[in-house]
Amino acid sequence: MTSVTVTEYETRLYWQGERGAVLTSDRAPPVPIGLPLVEQGPADDGRWAPETLLVGAVEGRTLLAFLERAREADVTVLFYQSCAVARVVSGPGQPPHLTDLIVRPHVAVATDLDAEVVRLIFSELPAHCFPSSVIQIAPRIEAVVETWHARAASP
Repeated sequence: MTSVTVTEYETRLYWQGERGAVLTSDRAPPVPIGLPLVEQGPADDGRWAPETLLVGAVEGRTLLAFLERAREADVTVLFYQSCAVARVVSGPGQPPHLTDLIVRPHVAVATDLDAEVVRLIFSELPAHCFPSSVIQIAPRIEAVVETWHARAASP
């Protein structure tokens, strides 16, 4: 018999009038939601655009999937930092649509062999953690992987 695991993620959205809302979850603090990126409005009102949340979710998923695969490969990660960007294009007669979703992790490991393993992990990650049934555009991962060799202690 085959075992199947089902995980549910539930959020609730509370409209606050006009174009504002608050996104909540049982496991995280509330997140204020505002105007989409393609609409004009105050950019510094502290609310997140839904598109920005999508970019952040993909960036976070990339980190967690990478760390899981690195742990499985017995690679010690010394440093991880990333940035991510999505491009939404709109024009006459067409609705806004996502054309690019790029995650740029910067990772440091202790050995050149670990660096090669990390590069392989990143090359396989989009198909591994973003199946086409979840998101229609596969994120592109542009990793910078460095080797930080331990310095010998001075006598």
